[in-house]
Amino acid sequence: MGILGGRAKYEIRTVGIKGRKFNVEVADTFGKMAKGLMGHKKLGRNEGMLFIFESEGRHGFWMLNMKFSIDILWLDGSGNVVYMWEDAKPCKSIFSCRTVKPDRDAKYVIELCSGTAKRLGIGEGDRFIL
Repeated sequence: MGILGGRAKYEIRTVGIKGRKFNVEVADTFGKMAKGLMGHKKLGRNEGMLFIFESEGRHGFWMLNMKFSIDILWLDGSGNVVYMWEDAKPCKSIFSCRTVKPDRDAKYVIELCSGTAKRLGIGEGDRFIL
């Protein structure tokens, strides 16, 4: 099977911010990170994905082959939001897909339903409990 093939088993963790809890799939291997939420038909209001990188950096994300919009939040090693891309829209071609990178180093990325950041008033400097 290819690197993105098959059904990898994802650990589910609970993360919290502003009194809300989210059940997130953990992407902590290259294959899981490369696949991300591709293949998901939707994302529940209290669901998401947590990307855990080996080291802090300016990790880029794009929305290739996604089926729905999401909010993408980059977090530093302490769980503080350092950058956000709200309502990131899907793209179908590598030629029309933009890659977004934070302007500060991040250790984690959390993807949530589009509109979650606005609904909860999440902004840079807010802290997730990981």
